[in-house]
This record gives sequence, C-alpha cells and structure tokens, in this order.
Amino acid sequence: MSEIERLDGVLASSIDEETRAGIWHAVKEILEQGPAEGTSSQSTVLALGYVQSGKTTSITALAAAAADVGYQVIVALLGSTNLLLDQNSDRLEASLGITTRSDYVWISETNPASETSGKKLRRFVDMGRVCLIPVLKHAGRIRAVAKQMEKIPDDLRVLIIDDEADQSSLNTSKDAESSTYAAIRELRKSVPSHLYVQYTATPYAPLLLDAADILSPQHVEFLTPGNGYTGGKQFFIDNADRVVRNVPLLDEQASKTPPLQLQKSLYHALSAFIAGSALLLLHDAASPPISMLVHSTARNDVQARYEFLVRRQLEQWKKTIVADDISTIPDAITEERNRIVANGAGDVDDSTFVHQLKVVISEAMTWLVNSTADVNKVDWHVSPIHILVGGNKLDRGFTVEGLTVTYMNRPASPQVDTLEQRARAFGYRGDLLPYCQFFASKKTIRSLTEVVHTEEDLRARLRDHVENGGSVHTWAREIGLLLPEGMTPTRSSVVTALSTMGLGWHQMRTPSRLSVDTAHNRALLEHLGLMSAPHTPQGRLAFRTVYLDSVEPLENLLRDWARPSYSPGWLHEEFVDALVRGFAHLKKATIMLMEDGNEPRKRKWSGDLGFVNLFQGRDLKPQPNGDFYPGDRFVENVEHEPNQIVIQIHRTQVRNHEDEGEVLALAVYLGSGLVVRKESNV
Repeated sequence: MSEIERLDGVLASSIDEETRAGIWHAVKEILEQGPAEGTSSQSTVLALGYVQSGKTTSITALAAAAADVGYQVIVALLGSTNLLLDQNSDRLEASLGITTRSDYVWISETNPASETSGKKLRRFVDMGRVCLIPVLKHAGRIRAVAKQMEKIPDDLRVLIIDDEADQSSLNTSKDAESSTYAAIRELRKSVPSHLYVQYTATPYAPLLLDAADILSPQHVEFLTPGNGYTGGKQFFIDNADRVVRNVPLLDEQASKTPPLQLQKSLYHALSAFIAGSALLLLHDAASPPISMLVHSTARNDVQARYEFLVRRQLEQWKKTIVADDISTIPDAITEERNRIVANGAGDVDDSTFVHQLKVVISEAMTWLVNSTADVNKVDWHVSPIHILVGGNKLDRGFTVEGLTVTYMNRPASPQVDTLEQRARAFGYRGDLLPYCQFFASKKTIRSLTEVVHTEEDLRARLRDHVENGGSVHTWAREIGLLLPEGMTPTRSSVVTALSTMGLGWHQMRTPSRLSVDTAHNRALLEHLGLMSAPHTPQGRLAFRTVYLDSVEPLENLLRDWARPSYSPGWLHEEFVDALVRGFAHLKKATIMLMEDGNEPRKRKWSGDLGFVNLFQGRDLKPQPNGDFYPGDRFVENVEHEPNQIVIQIHRTQVRNHEDEGEVLALAVYLGSGLVVRKESNV
C-alpha cells in the first residue's frame, strides 16, 4: 500500500472525500515543482492556506506523497518554540503512523545534532527508510542539521518544509543576515537537490521579498479549507451580528499596569463561555475539549494577573451557584445563555442547566501559556473545559482545541500578518458558531473585517495574474496588496522598497476642455442614466445620483472616458483597477453629478495644474432651518462609512472662460486604505 493510500484511509474517518481530493491535488502540484530524480535543483513553493485551516494535514499529506515519489529525507521546521515543535511533530508522526506501524518505512529523529545522530540517519537512508527530521526553528538547531545533511549523497532528493514560513525564517537584519535566515541558507546549500515548501496563512512578507532572496517563492499553491471551515469571513462578515462583541476602550490592556479586577467585558466573556460550554456538553457529547482564550498583552506578569482574576471568579461562582436553584445563577450568565440560544443553540430546562453549569465550573482548568509559566504545555486530556491565558505564545501556529470564546483586549497591531495570526478563533466547525463569541475592541474588529477583503483580493488577483502568464514577482510590482487604512503588510525589517498608493479621494485637475470630448463624455453619462437621474439629498443640497450593483457600467464609463494623456496626480489605469478591486467586495458604487442646481459650477484654473480645487467644502454654519452641507468629500456619509466607492462627475466651467462651454471632470473616492507594491530593484 502506498503512503498516500494509507494516509487517505486515516483521513477518511474525519475528512470528506471532496476535501481530501483537494488536499491531494494541491500536494501533487507542489511536488511537480521539485527536482526530478537524478537532477540537482532548488525550488521554493509557497503553500497558502487560511488561519487554522488544517495546514498540518496538508504538511502530513505532502510528506506521505513525497515518500511515494522517492524523497527519503524530509526536514520539517515545525515551530520556533518547543511547544509548537512538540505539538506539530506529535501530530505529524501520529498521522503517518511512525510510532505505531511495524512495516519499517519511516523513522523520525528530532533535532539531530551529533555525529552519532548523523550516522544513524545515513544508515537508515542506506536501508531505504524515509527519514522525518522535525527541527526547532532556531539557528543553532538548523545549522546542526545542515552539517549532517552535507554528508548524505548529493543526488538524494530532500524535501524541506517550513511551517509558519513568514515569521522567524525571513531575514530581519538590514545590515547582515539574521541568524535563523543564515542557518536556513546553510541548510539549503547542504542539499543540492531539494524542494523548499513554505506554509503560511499570512504570506504578505514572502510575496513581497526581492526576487533574488533565497526565500522568495517561484510558485504559489492555494490550499482550500474543508467544508464547514469558519474563517474571517464567517466571523466578521457573515455572522458578525451574532459572534462579534465590543470591548470598550477603557477595558483595553494598553498599559503595563495589571488590572485590579476583572473587566466587565471579560466578566461577560467568561459568562458566555461557561453558559455555552454547559449547553454544548449537554447537546454534543463529542464536543470536548471546549476552550476559551484570553489574550491581553505580551507581558508575562500582566498575563499572570488575568489568570488569577479568572480563576478567582470561577471559585466565586463555584461557591455561590447552588445546584437546582436557578435564582443563584448570576444575571450575566443568564443573559449570555439567552443570547446563545437566540443564536441557534439548543436550550434545556432550568434545573438541567444549573446542574450542568456547576459541572462546567468545577471542571474548568486555567492555563497560563507563556515563557515563564511553570506549566505551559496544555494537557487537553485532563478536563473537558479549558481557559488559556497568554500572549505571543498563543499568536501563531498554536492550536487552541475546541475554541468557542475569544477575549482579545490587546490593542490592535498595525501589521496585517501579526493581527491575523492572533485570531486563533478560526478553523472550527460551522455548527459551533452559535456558541462562538469574539470579544475585541472596535479597532481590532474593524481591522480584522477589512483584512478579510485583503485576503480575498490577494488570492483572487494573484491567481488571475499567474494564470495569465505573470509571476509572483510581477504580481508584487504590478498588482500588490490592498490593505486597510493605517496598516502595514509586515515588519519593516523584513520587507523593504515598498511603494504605496493611498485610496480615498482623487480629482482630475486637467480634464479635456475640447468640446468634442465633453460631448462624448456627456453621451456616456446619458447612456448610464445619470443626466436624468433623480436628485438625492446630501444635507441641504441634492445631486443627480445613480447607484450601481454591477461593475460593468462603472468600468465601461471610466475606460471610455475621453481625457488628456496626463493630469497631475491622476493615475487613470490604477484608479480604475482600484475601483474594480473594491467593487469585488463592496458590490455597489455611487455615481453623482455635481452641479449648482441645474447649472455648471465655476472653478478657478491655474496653468498646467488645471482646476485648483474641484471640491466644494462643507458649510461653516448650518442654515437658519438647520440644513447643512457636509462638503463634496463627505457625501454619502463617507466620513462615518469609509468603505464605499463614490464617483463624482463635476459639471464645471473655467472661471473667466465661461464662453468655452462646459467641462466634465472626474473625482473618485476609492474607499479607505492603500495599495502596497514592491518597487522594482532592477
């Protein structure tokens, strides 16, 4: 039996056939990028998944398929902490059956550093074994493995798997090479014939690397999550009204001072977790473990305070809640129970609920997961109920089993990859959504919501670009990332030479003043229906307005618009591209005709600059009857709803040149955020 057949049989117990077919297809595509047998080449592939979407399963499948086609050495960089290395290597070994099989196909050797370990590996290679080498992502550990790899035959094909490849693998030093990056270079140099596969759900840094960088991918394989996967879209868009909860600004843990008492929002989050766990255990006996995550800060001392406060609250409830007495249940737990039931969870009678509540509180284990904790390896088998308190140790790669409630009162990171990796809530069964709650500040929630668009735009645009003959590197230069306002793709120490184009408002200062072009553009507007559209009020003024729910009329209007070849600051093709990208998510756009009543506006024109300013400002004072105009830039409530697309057609005359007739000028609002691209280093 092949390794693929054996593993597919194991996966069949928990993964449907369609999802498994997708896993094996992606693995096949990845391996096709590797060296042919008997050749010497080094390829880099980026395997792009979603946060908590089963990347470990894909890694296991890749290892199995690689064994079938002749790879005898598989080096797996499985975590930058021993906690992650143990978690991931245990899963990998268990799924491959390394510790339970008796057919002598595999051996596993973690962090081989000594000459004795190297001789052992070489002996097993000679015996025809497939050697799995889990390695801590640490410079010393990687260098030690590289020294042993130098001694295996050069024609032996090696698979190198780099989990969470966008984190500590990349070069973080501007002056030299950071230690881990340099060690990876040594590892790759030690095996002339290898395939290097980067796994990540946040690929922003690898995709924006210089083309000459040793970790810059030549190929991207898109991993598809299984049926029922719950990710950012399910949490922050489709089910936001049920799942997302606001943490007030005053409850944010921004300072170094530990809280004196449990914040009210955390008290409600804990209540939601306890109530939901009670109902979930009653309705789904197969659901444990059930977990809650409290992520407040990177500071270990503050985390310890949170763990103490949570534990103290549980002890208090244990004393005050009396079995069979529903009146002893705190109002917050009752409120959260009602919310969960309203979200679709099944309810039970009061007597059963209060009895189960006592069981849940009694069973609840709190875990402090950080670098100084005495016990930082969570034992999921000691109890069905777990509350994890931590920070950076829980950011990336760490799987919180059965997570239902997340409380994240840590201020939002401006880095997209860091913020997205903190969202450990993703990846669980869709049928558990009624029990799921995500508590965070408005800024964090807004950023995570907008990052959903970033993620979907990246996948769609990169896939289209590559399928049309482009490469990862031309995508980075020509297309780039669509990012939320105020955010960066990754650490500045990792990726340099980026260019940014802000979205927001842009005005065409030098539109065509030729009468033939004005007539052409007016005909486009007539065809669109704008010139006869009804007036929509914007405060004390009203403008002819058309609302579009299809992108084709919008794109046709802008692409057919008669204009000069140059207008200061007007990047026509880029603006059209940004509008189309934005429309893919927003599904609507507004087009307005800006005029004074039914007459053109008069605007000052200055030499080569063109119109000094197309926009009319806001009223300084309301009219006597209270009417107020917010200004052209804030129509359609843009100030408070920045994620929208607005096209304005300014019907104007050049002041002191009214005899020339009308001029039609474009102004576009592209939404909030920016486009980030890689500057060419050629």
